[in-house]
Amino acid sequence: SDRFLYWCDVHGLLVWGEGPSFYKYSDKAAKNFVREWTEIVEQNYNHPCIIIWTPLNESWGVPAIERDVCQQNYSQAVYHLTKSLDSTRPVISNDGWEHTMSDILTLHDYEEDGEIMRRKYLTKKEEVLSCEIYHNNFRAAYAQGFGYKGEPVLISEYGGIAFEDNDKESWGYGEKVKTEEDFLERYKALTVGIKSLPYVCGYCYTQLSDVQQEKNGFLTEERRFKVNPEKIRAINDLPEGVFWNKKGH
Repeated sequence: SDRFLYWCDVHGLLVWGEGPSFYKYSDKAAKNFVREWTEIVEQNYNHPCIIIWTPLNESWGVPAIERDVCQQNYSQAVYHLTKSLDSTRPVISNDGWEHTMSDILTLHDYEEDGEIMRRKYLTKKEEVLSCEIYHNNFRAAYAQGFGYKGEPVLISEYGGIAFEDNDKESWGYGEKVKTEEDFLERYKALTVGIKSLPYVCGYCYTQLSDVQQEKNGFLTEERRFKVNPEKIRAINDLPEGVFWNKKGH
C-alpha cells in the first residue's frame, strides 16, 4: 500500500523504506531477500526523505513467526543487519503485528467504528501490549517470547475506507461508504479517536491513492481527489484530546 505521513506544511513526503515481501519462507527466499534488502538500504541510504526501515510487513514471508523460532531468528537477523548498515534510522522488524526486536511497535487495525477502536486501546492497553488479546482480532502485537519494552507505539495502518462502486473486484476495509459526508464522518471518528490515545505517538492512514483493485485511497489511481483535501486537513489539524462521536464534539 502507499504509505505516507501527514505534514501540515507540505515540504515533501516522509517515507518508510519497506522491502517487497516474499510469499513462502525457505532458505532460498531468506538468502535472496537479505541480498536484495542490503542493496536497497545501501542504494537509498542518503535519501533524506527516508525516516524508517521496514524489512518485513504483516508476517509476509514469515507466516509462522508467531511461534516458529527459526522465522523469529530470521526477523532478528534482518533487524540487526539493517542496524549495521544504517545506525541512524529506526528499524521496524515486522510492521503491523508479531514483532520480534523492533525500535517501534507498529500496529495495523482496520476497525471501522472509531469509538470501538478508541475504547479498545484506551481500556485494554495492557492487554494489547502484553498480547493477552489480539489488537486487531486475529494477530498479536508480538511474536511469542517477545514483549513490550517501552518502544514508541504507532497505529501504522488504519482506515482503508472505500466508496461504493460498480466494480465487483474493488475493495476496502469495512463497509463501503456512499458519500463524501459518510467518508469524512468515519475518517474523523477514527482519526480523532487515535489522536486521543495518550500513549500512541503517531498514525498512518491507508492509503494515499488507489492501487489496482484496492480502492481505498484519498486519491484515485490517476491522483484525483475523491474528497475535499481541505476537509481532510481540517480533521488532521484538530487538537489532541478532541472527542468525537456521531452526535458531534
